[in-house]
Amino acid sequence: MPKRVTLPSTPDYIGIPEDINKLIVQKSNPLKSLSETGMTLSEFKILDAYLSRIDSRIPEKRSVRFEKGELEKLLGVERIRKEDLNARLDGLFKTVTIKDKDKENGFTKIGLFEKAEAKQDEYGLWQVDLVCTPSAMEYIFNVEIMGYLPYMLKNIIELTSRYSYVLYLYLEARRKGLLSNEWEVDVDELKRILQCNSSMYDEFKEFNRLLKKCHYEINEKTDLKFSYYPRRKGRRVKMIQFSIETPKKELSCDKSP
Repeated sequence: MPKRVTLPSTPDYIGIPEDINKLIVQKSNPLKSLSETGMTLSEFKILDAYLSRIDSRIPEKRSVRFEKGELEKLLGVERIRKEDLNARLDGLFKTVTIKDKDKENGFTKIGLFEKAEAKQDEYGLWQVDLVCTPSAMEYIFNVEIMGYLPYMLKNIIELTSRYSYVLYLYLEARRKGLLSNEWEVDVDELKRILQCNSSMYDEFKEFNRLLKKCHYEINEKTDLKFSYYPRRKGRRVKMIQFSIETPKKELSCDKSP
């Protein structure tokens, strides 16, 4: 297996904004494990927007600029208060735990970003520059070697639930991993994936209510269409069967998740 590239530590580039409807997120397999952390939906959206702007083949260009109004559109608001933007960016500067299959029986704790510079205009719109840390670059600019999940940024912009976001990534990984479009997953495993840790989800009725909301939101707001069916063993629902429709056009990745 090729060795990972030694990456430069100093940025010299500000990303050029593109049509948000054409941007593709390339999320490395280790970064997918962030869904098991306490990152919020807003933090995931900003990270995904960052990943969609960089070129994974040019590691020296690790600084991205979000022009005025772009973050507002991304987060689904007309205007972001200074205090709110500050809080949302703070979340991206916390230490996160990344699971890396190349580092057996272990994990890595890093900071994703080292700098955020925000400027507000007279209309209240923000221009934000984001620069990832040298440690994070290993997981952002080596995607061809580590494998990655590609998906359209527009598919996650309108999602309003963290559960919908995580389930969307899970379903996309299954669909793009050259696996069957129909499979079953244990209910407890699905709860773990979605981080449904509250005791309220011990009752399948409550968990199913959540799945119904995710099902509606993903089918309505993304290009991924799926169905799910509870499977009982005795009186209890033990498995969930998923079925995904295959779209006409697929995004491909160099290495299956």
